[in-house]
Amino acid sequence: MRRLSLAFVLMFAITGLATAAPPPRTAAYVDPQAPCFRWPAVDYDADGVFDRVDHCPDTPPGCTVDRWGCSIDSDGDGICDGRDQCPDTPKGMEVDENGCSKSQLSAMAYKAPSNAPKEVTPPPAPAAVAPPVTESERQLVEHGRIRLENVYFEKGSAVLLPESETSLNEAGAALEKFRDIRVEVQGHTDTRGPAAYNMRLSQHRAEAVRLWLLQHFNLHPDQLVAKGYGETRPETKERNEEEYLRNRRVVLEVQNPEVLPHGVKVEHPH
Repeated sequence: MRRLSLAFVLMFAITGLATAAPPPRTAAYVDPQAPCFRWPAVDYDADGVFDRVDHCPDTPPGCTVDRWGCSIDSDGDGICDGRDQCPDTPKGMEVDENGCSKSQLSAMAYKAPSNAPKEVTPPPAPAAVAPPVTESERQLVEHGRIRLENVYFEKGSAVLLPESETSLNEAGAALEKFRDIRVEVQGHTDTRGPAAYNMRLSQHRAEAVRLWLLQHFNLHPDQLVAKGYGETRPETKERNEEEYLRNRRVVLEVQNPEVLPHGVKVEHPH
């Protein structure tokens, strides 16, 4: 009776194993072609190829593989497709862990992402038009001196007349362009009258021009010095009134011509 009971228990256990429900199948691991004794199918390296046909069971995650589960390296740089961020590396080039060479990384650094907003290039600004060159500026650059024309004083006086302002403004604007320039404001007279009187008059007139330029332009007092020469430096022989007038003049003479551009020919104003 005891033997019969033991046999009955063993038979019941075997029957239970035969009829027990198998583990639940999932789509990721069901291999319909696997033999019954290998079910459920196994893909140890999760490369999409079941172990029963996987010739490369240790494929790194992310690699693209062939039908036998072996990784593909299209450009032959040692980094498998799927993980290779630079899949077109030329043969023989050294690459980093992402499959990119130094030259490819440099190119990527300068390449804007496709979704980046395109930079809008503003229209070019209109070219600045330089003001016309004045006669005073031409004389200053080419000769280092400006002979003031149309500068008039009251007779026998150092008082400037209003009609002198046009020439003075033109000369002052030219001087102001050279911040380190130093100039001697020279006063000259004709030979009529006593020489001592002419010397004093020329000095006063030179000082009047110097003061006017300092008051109207961004010039430092140290840049301008007044010097009267009287009748000692005539330009003409004074054979007529026009030649007398030429000798009565004010000249701005540059004392440090090295601050001026050299070898420059300035076009005359139109």
